[in-house]
Amino acid sequence: MKEVHLICNAHLDPIWQWDWQEGVSAVLSTFQSAVNLAEEFDYVFCHNEVTVYKYVEEYAPTLFARIQELVKAGKWHIMGGWYLQPDCNMPSGESFVRQIQEGKRYFKEKFGKTPTTAINFDPFGHSVGLVQIIKKCGQDGYIFMRPYPSEQTLPDEQFIWRGLDGSEIKANRAMAYNTPLGYAVKVIKEREAKQTQDVICILWGVGNHGGGPSRKDLADIKNMIAETEGVKYIHSTPERFFAKINPTAVVEESLRISMPGCYTSMGKIKRKHALLENELYLAEKMLTTALACGALQNYPEEEIHKITESLLNAEFHDVLPGTCIQGGEENGLRLLDHGLLEAERLKTKAYFALAAKEAPAKEGEYPILVFNPHLYPIKENVECEFMLADQNWSRDMVAAISVLDEAGNAVKHQVIKEESNLNLDWRKRIIFEAELAPLKLTRYSVYVEFKPKEKGKERDSFVFDNGRKYVEIDKKTGLLKRYIIEGKEYVKEGFLPVMFEDNPDPWAMGKEQLKRVGNHEKAFKLSKKPSGVFKGLKSVEIIEDGEIYLGIEAFFECENTRVRVGYKIYKNNDYVDVDVTVFMGDVDKFVKVKIPVCEGKLIGQTAFGTEPLFMDGRENVSQRFIAVDDGGRCLMIANNGVYGSHYEKGALYLSLVRGVSYCAHPISDRPILPENRFVKKVDQGENAFSFRLGVIERKRLERFTQEFIQKPYALNIFPTKNQVQYKEFSVRLTDETIALAAMKKADGREGFLFRLVNNTNESVETALNVQNATLPLRFGKFEVKTVLYENGDLTECDEMMI
Repeated sequence: MKEVHLICNAHLDPIWQWDWQEGVSAVLSTFQSAVNLAEEFDYVFCHNEVTVYKYVEEYAPTLFARIQELVKAGKWHIMGGWYLQPDCNMPSGESFVRQIQEGKRYFKEKFGKTPTTAINFDPFGHSVGLVQIIKKCGQDGYIFMRPYPSEQTLPDEQFIWRGLDGSEIKANRAMAYNTPLGYAVKVIKEREAKQTQDVICILWGVGNHGGGPSRKDLADIKNMIAETEGVKYIHSTPERFFAKINPTAVVEESLRISMPGCYTSMGKIKRKHALLENELYLAEKMLTTALACGALQNYPEEEIHKITESLLNAEFHDVLPGTCIQGGEENGLRLLDHGLLEAERLKTKAYFALAAKEAPAKEGEYPILVFNPHLYPIKENVECEFMLADQNWSRDMVAAISVLDEAGNAVKHQVIKEESNLNLDWRKRIIFEAELAPLKLTRYSVYVEFKPKEKGKERDSFVFDNGRKYVEIDKKTGLLKRYIIEGKEYVKEGFLPVMFEDNPDPWAMGKEQLKRVGNHEKAFKLSKKPSGVFKGLKSVEIIEDGEIYLGIEAFFECENTRVRVGYKIYKNNDYVDVDVTVFMGDVDKFVKVKIPVCEGKLIGQTAFGTEPLFMDGRENVSQRFIAVDDGGRCLMIANNGVYGSHYEKGALYLSLVRGVSYCAHPISDRPILPENRFVKKVDQGENAFSFRLGVIERKRLERFTQEFIQKPYALNIFPTKNQVQYKEFSVRLTDETIALAAMKKADGREGFLFRLVNNTNESVETALNVQNATLPLRFGKFEVKTVLYENGDLTECDEMMI
């Protein structure tokens, strides 16, 4: 007899076409209705997401208590167990761990339940990196809906989903998650007839703006169960369903492509989200270091949880992908700004606690203390600003700067343009070559003397060539004409801004958009006479030139949009940093930068992993790096929050800005937007992006990326006389591959957690040394390990703890 597990739910986006306050109202009414119907009918109501339960707990405590009773009685099921249904492409692996574990903590505390089936039926695609995370967070099943069968063909709708590391969970693609009000039985029978397996599940209930079961639908289902022969219908839960199936088909890739416009739309949210991820995990590293060595007495666990909640809420699958109304965007930005403000405060607290050990400044010294957030020594170009002791009003004398390391040796440095714009010799910004020990402050000393002003050198070379690295910026086109390392050309005529015709739909739901988002490529032209925000500037100009880097900027225009491309060509390493600022002035257009690259396989970072990317024009989604692997070394491009891209005809196109409209959802053949009136547009105005080009070994991709997005933290401070003595905290990895995703105090414990990632397809042996403890570790391909340091001992954990 065919067995149909009926999973009653009420899909309820906390924010989408409405603001969060209306979301609260929909939650309360939906949950109250479900509670009322539980008194009349023998059914199980299933719902997920910490966020909505917190609404009930805060705004309707009596209702919350009744739900707790129904959970105990088995009539209300805590489904999914995550903090919410996030976007499942763009958050980092560590963010997904927090989504699951913060959810697990809440539901265990409030309901005594720990769901083992993850539920993400509304997000627009799912990273294969999720499999290992879900498995190591204690879950073994997954229900999703997108991509639809028309978007991605699977060997079976019930299958084993295998992760990059070999982990496996059961997965089921649901046909849908809603049923129309009053028509549940009709739709259930239609879906049952289309599924051939012996055991299936069908999600039902009014949704999208809440609703859930209705009295009529429950009565109809009761009659259907009583009258139907040959099919066994069960009011069920995801866990009961997965316990009854044993799929044999295997899927070993990400579940996508679906609605690829989401990889780029509402870019301000995306870049700020990436920034908060980095700032939170950096703050945790600094706080843990300060606590471990005794510089800090208490770890701000509650504050960290609040920052984490802001991050997790901003990852909601209609906010981070950019498919909500403007109010949703503003709410997301407020959440992220709150997190950034608090993370910055905690990071500063840890920094000054560590700096309290430092001796006061010597006469004439401007101390700069630099914290290295990595588990290994690095050599990095560090930027820092400081004020001269007094304003220098002389027109003939200027400040001459020297930088010394702790041994008194001169350090390569360069004075560059400061952030402020006072035409006075007072505020200074320098970049210097720093060698930094892991998880420690390193002191550098700046000294200033005033010398006669020299006539500025004529700067006319747009080429850097040291025999190993050759970089040329074309003065006629403003493009990265050539990027050559050890005789091999990796980029030619790169970073050309281009514009594509697009439409107002932030999702990019069109069938043709699955093959390519945007058409009719149009190249920007170098501005012959820059105007608007670029008024009075040259088309291409050298703006910095010193011991550390050659800086060049170029200006481009196309229709009403303007673009600045700024190059930093480093002289002491193989890297080139590229800053691209798009002043978007067009709607229904898609702006990218085109980079012709060397031959090789295109790969990109995903959650705790790396996966192959499409090379046929389809839009890709990746995280902080994209690389071209030629079988030897990789051309790598790291970024500060760019997720979309595509590749065709030997060129990589990085997706920057889509000029779409807020929440413009296509409905069959109807016009997407109302006619004859203005509607609000997304991402108009200034949008800033940062990239780093490098050529490195495949095994160093993860570390290379972290060094770009989690730069050393440097400040000019003057330590007080009240020096604090504390012990050293020594942490070290013995290999060149394994990266540190997170380091934090373990929740509710006295020990410290280390989340270590092998983002390669080869096994790696290493050892983690913490103080006097050493733990040998053997990583399989793409394996993530969590290690606990407690009471002087190191222990490898089975679960991804937080």
